[in-house]
Amino acid sequence: MDPLTYADAGVNIERAESFVTRLKKQANRPGHKQMWNAAGGYASIYPLAGDTAVAVTTDGVGTKLLVAEELEEHGTIGIDLVAMVANDLICVGATPTMFLDYFAVGTLQDKLADAIISGIIEGCDQAGMILAGGETAEMPGVYEPGKYDLAGFAVGNVTKKTLITGDRIAPGQKVIGVASSGIHSNGLSLARKVLKGNRAAMSKLLKPTLIYVKPVVELFNSLPSSITGMAHITGGGWRNMFRLSDKVGFQIDSPLPIPDILAEIGKFVKPDEMYRTFNMGMGLVIIAETHAEKIVETFTLAGFNAQVVGVVTDKAKTLTVPSLKLTIHD
Repeated sequence: MDPLTYADAGVNIERAESFVTRLKKQANRPGHKQMWNAAGGYASIYPLAGDTAVAVTTDGVGTKLLVAEELEEHGTIGIDLVAMVANDLICVGATPTMFLDYFAVGTLQDKLADAIISGIIEGCDQAGMILAGGETAEMPGVYEPGKYDLAGFAVGNVTKKTLITGDRIAPGQKVIGVASSGIHSNGLSLARKVLKGNRAAMSKLLKPTLIYVKPVVELFNSLPSSITGMAHITGGGWRNMFRLSDKVGFQIDSPLPIPDILAEIGKFVKPDEMYRTFNMGMGLVIIAETHAEKIVETFTLAGFNAQVVGVVTDKAKTLTVPSLKLTIHD
């Protein structure tokens, strides 16, 4: 098999980014000027009174739904749904508080619905959020029997003190990587294409996305000025780090171990495409101006594998991994 790309699987990241850029221009209204800007665009932030604001975001789990459907295992997909939005909120400095879900299906089936909602509740518990409400839509004719779709919406609180703008990111600061549990919830279109027919490998794709909220919120309270940037590594792989600042680059000297499932996929995909598509073992990246070891310790005590993986450089929009002789440009 020739090496595959994400585009071969039907996903064009550059086209999607271009659409988002056009969407922002078309939606722009005078009211947008009062909103707070945060690094990465992971959530929108609307000011309330004084130095407080509300952060909101929405996402789904993509074609991971098709893996759950194929294997008839739906118990953890709700955790993934919560993880995708909760991990985005913390990247702007927000503490997640509320979650709402949208569950659309052709015909409601109790066993399926109960499995999904149990996962959502578990995810909310892990993130310290309440499931405040949602919408269940039966749409026969739109969805075939057994097919469904999910979307998650999350709200968080942020203050000027915890807001992460990326403005303070500078060369020499430490890059901390927090391990993923596996593929998480992005790149599944390519993974499914590569692993088609390999049921054992496909089952590993359903390992739920880790939720990093609790140790991060602890850091907001104990070391509010130490963190200058945070990237949730989702679609686009390690290129997500470029979202934090267009003035710096990154050098990864000590990468975290690559999960077995990603190593299996890597047999059929070129290395540069792997790092542009998947998290490659690093689900969250934190840029630290100070107290890097304390940040690592906080994650370790919370049960996560974390370490200093590299450093911020002055090579704008360039990420290098010397041990792999790999260079990624924005």
